[in-house]
Amino acid sequence: MTKGASLKMRERKQFRFPPGYGDNKIVSMARDPWWIFAYWEIRHDKEEDIVRSIKGDGDVPAKSILRVYDVTDVNFNGKNAHSYFDIDLKGPANSWYINVGSPDRSWIVDIGVVTKKGNFYLLARSNTAKTPRYGMSDKLDAEWMMPEEDYWKMFGLSGGFGIGKGSLEVREAFKKRLEEQISSAQVSSGASFYRKAQERKFWLVVNTELIVYGATEPDAKLTVQGKEIKLRQDGTFTLRFALPDGRQVIPVEAVSSDGTDRRKIAPIVTRKTE
Repeated sequence: MTKGASLKMRERKQFRFPPGYGDNKIVSMARDPWWIFAYWEIRHDKEEDIVRSIKGDGDVPAKSILRVYDVTDVNFNGKNAHSYFDIDLKGPANSWYINVGSPDRSWIVDIGVVTKKGNFYLLARSNTAKTPRYGMSDKLDAEWMMPEEDYWKMFGLSGGFGIGKGSLEVREAFKKRLEEQISSAQVSSGASFYRKAQERKFWLVVNTELIVYGATEPDAKLTVQGKEIKLRQDGTFTLRFALPDGRQVIPVEAVSSDGTDRRKIAPIVTRKTE
């Protein structure tokens, strides 16, 4: 080993991340629907400035805290949160897991000092962290939706049953393949097939789809969940939807070509898996 290489190895072994970077900030982030995580760095001179301000106001520092605000749908100004709660900080902590207990809400975390008189002096304020909602989404947008013709076209282009087959041939081939998959202990989810893991002796998977079909005047404009759908020449349409657990509302609206007539139907479908 050369002298230069040895020196580089010693330099790598001696490297240590610094205990701080001279920042004065707190950062928050969501961990799951019920918890957020916050970490911070507060400069010593900032703490000294706050202590001087407290004493100048004739008060005494009592404790350091995290103040957690629920700021969902609020342009937060420090005083208009829906609610807040405090967490006492003890010891040299520089991070904290916070149980907010509420999915699908927005949170801001302050770190500061509470005085004997109950006043709060801010050291740093975090960004907004939003906890995700819990469970399946109750919205079914265009990403879940596929026209029937596109479904079979994509399946055919994937090489599933050969090139040049007509629609009826493809459907019959798909039905045959589905029966083969079921009889050989494989699972079908429309156009995707999942093979059983070899080490598993017994298993069950169930998926669901929803087919929405109908008809209107061939020259009408049709939208499903706000997305325009191309009609067949006879005015019919067919759509396939993935169907997760929950309540799905699927508004279908047709408007005449001259814009004078309008009809709207909104099927509501609920799936519950036990």
